[in-house]
Amino acid sequence: MFASVASMVDLFNRENIAALEELGYEVTIACNFSEGSVYTHKQAKRFMHELKKKGYDVINVPVPRSMYDIKGMIVTYVKLVRDMKNKQYDIVHCQSPIGGVLCRLAASGFRKNGTKVLYYAHGFHFWKGAPIKNWVIFYTIERFFSRFTDCLVTLNKEDYKRASKEFHSRVEFVHGVGLDIDEIDRVYADKEEKCKELGIPSDKKIVLSVCELSERKNCLTAIRAFIQADREDAILLLCGIGAEENMLKKYVKDHNAEDKIYFAGFRNDIIEIFKMSDVFIFTSKQEGLPVALMQAMATGLPALCSKIRGNKDLIKNGQGGYMYDPWDTRGYTEGLSLLLDNEEECIRMGEYNRKHVKKYDIDSVNKKMKKIYISLSGQQ
Repeated sequence: MFASVASMVDLFNRENIAALEELGYEVTIACNFSEGSVYTHKQAKRFMHELKKKGYDVINVPVPRSMYDIKGMIVTYVKLVRDMKNKQYDIVHCQSPIGGVLCRLAASGFRKNGTKVLYYAHGFHFWKGAPIKNWVIFYTIERFFSRFTDCLVTLNKEDYKRASKEFHSRVEFVHGVGLDIDEIDRVYADKEEKCKELGIPSDKKIVLSVCELSERKNCLTAIRAFIQADREDAILLLCGIGAEENMLKKYVKDHNAEDKIYFAGFRNDIIEIFKMSDVFIFTSKQEGLPVALMQAMATGLPALCSKIRGNKDLIKNGQGGYMYDPWDTRGYTEGLSLLLDNEEECIRMGEYNRKHVKKYDIDSVNKKMKKIYISLSGQQ
């Protein structure tokens, strides 16, 4: 199991690891446990120790997130080749653009001996409307390296259709990483207690955003829209950490909105927070199939989200929420007013989302991934 960063393994691959173990495989986990994650260094190290304690073979590789980190790429490639030579893996499951290329390149020489390579695309870095440079660079690379791939797994319709028509590998469609909807339903949230813990007022409606505080997630648009909405009856709560955190906090301070916009950081109780919120806002510029949006749907929240690949697989405009272009601050502002002023509409949309998200339940996703693993191994 190979990923660029520790959080990708922890958040998106625990079920895949369990599925492989149920099929009788011993699993090695390789990723960068040191940097480049939405986890803090301390969280990543804690996760690595957890894996070791459970008996997994763990490899810390310096997978770079920049195409200009040539040294990191070389070190990662050499480490992977050395490990694959020693272990002779049956299946290599890799993901992320740079890490996926390095891993597939490292595994290419071992495929003649029976090693099967699965590449899980969490969302290609090219999509309808993406910058030309993304198409020139990432489309070209992904299409070429599909030749080194036995199975390419996609999780949204746009990626699946394009890869099926234009790439060289077998392509499968899976409904994302899956949600444990039964577990989500069992979670109870005491709004007053949780608000006290978070240091936010409990007598206000809560507009929630859950994402990495990064340029890609475009959190500034959500903040601007909320400020322009000028609501006295609501607050905006942002859960997550990231490179833009200081900039966003400064923007909030400069606009005298610190009593209306709160930063909760990384949270382990995120479902409780979803359940005590009223509206979910998600202004991301690029997604594969966002787990946070699925969680919002499963907890019965209406959504204001960007009209982009992945989000369009999940939200039906006017049914489960309202969709806007990522930078349409005015649109999000109007959407906030529409939902915060109409409780019945929120309830209707929330119920629609609860029903619609059920096909993304973890059980159905796990069954599909097991079938894929079995087909790669030749098991019956």
